[in-house]
Amino acid sequence: MEQVGFGIIGCGAIAPIHAQSIAEIAQTRLVAVADVVEASARKLGAAHGAEIYTDYRRMLERKDVHAVCLCVPSGMRVEIAETCAQAGKHILAEKPLEVTSERIDRLIRAADRNRIKLGCIFQYRFAEDPRLIRQAIDAKRFGRLVLGDAYIKWYRSQEYYASGAWRGTRRLDGGGVLMNQGVHQIDLLIWFMGPVKRVTARTSLIGHKGLEVEDLACALLEFENGAMGSIEGSTAIWPGHPARVEVHGSDGSAILEDGKLRFWRFKNEAEEDAVLQARLKEDSMIGSGASDPVGGLKHEGHRRQIEDFAQAILERRAPAVDGREARHAVALIEAIYKSAETGEPVDF
Repeated sequence: MEQVGFGIIGCGAIAPIHAQSIAEIAQTRLVAVADVVEASARKLGAAHGAEIYTDYRRMLERKDVHAVCLCVPSGMRVEIAETCAQAGKHILAEKPLEVTSERIDRLIRAADRNRIKLGCIFQYRFAEDPRLIRQAIDAKRFGRLVLGDAYIKWYRSQEYYASGAWRGTRRLDGGGVLMNQGVHQIDLLIWFMGPVKRVTARTSLIGHKGLEVEDLACALLEFENGAMGSIEGSTAIWPGHPARVEVHGSDGSAILEDGKLRFWRFKNEAEEDAVLQARLKEDSMIGSGASDPVGGLKHEGHRRQIEDFAQAILERRAPAVDGREARHAVALIEAIYKSAETGEPVDF
């Protein structure tokens, strides 16, 4: 197999990002798309020369579809993914992988049982600046990690939540600002700081009506390495601000905004630090979701991750972000919700 044939299941707002990314990778091609809304499938399929299906099971019968991008609502993924796995198709799902760690475990078991690759879109991990932070942590440049924080202070209108019946529901969205919008930054925070030992949290619904989930959350974290940290998230803050992740250690600090370095200083400076500091004001390759979920979204991060996933299939190796790796962020968010519900700290 020289090329990986992809199908897309779910042709909503994020699907064109996947389709554009697939089109730009030499090792991949978009074969087919599926959506229960025929008009959505037809629009995406026509734009990329892909076959159109309203029943994804029919699409799975194709031998030239080797992998699928799951772009359906979060809480619908495990049942569809189990069917894809049984058909022998590799699975790359949008974030979060599913809405509970229990459902993610089902998905992982299905992938293992059918010997297919399972990945989850966390495109920030494929941007250059988050990788620089990870490399600096591995090189011990931060010294001892002291504080790690994630801030997601965004705005979503009431109309945004009304635009899809699944939005803001516990069953299909899994949660509010943390599970839907903030999961990228939470994933980065865990990737940088390591596992969490204990979390204490509060959540609230303060700026929207009729939601089953939070639009405001604050959590205090204690990491296994002795560091502490916090997560603050809201979709009720107008006009919305760049999402931020901060890493602070005894020998250095780094700050990301929308996946782009905005601060980079170390006690023991290296030659490359001056080059990095000179470009701190460059634009992000990811784009900002501060006030619009896809309006400013750039596809380069998706393209890099889909390329890695295709290469993992061709090289018969694990993808960079597999199902087990993607599970960590959801498990932490679940713990935050449990702490907020009980009013007590939650230990991992």
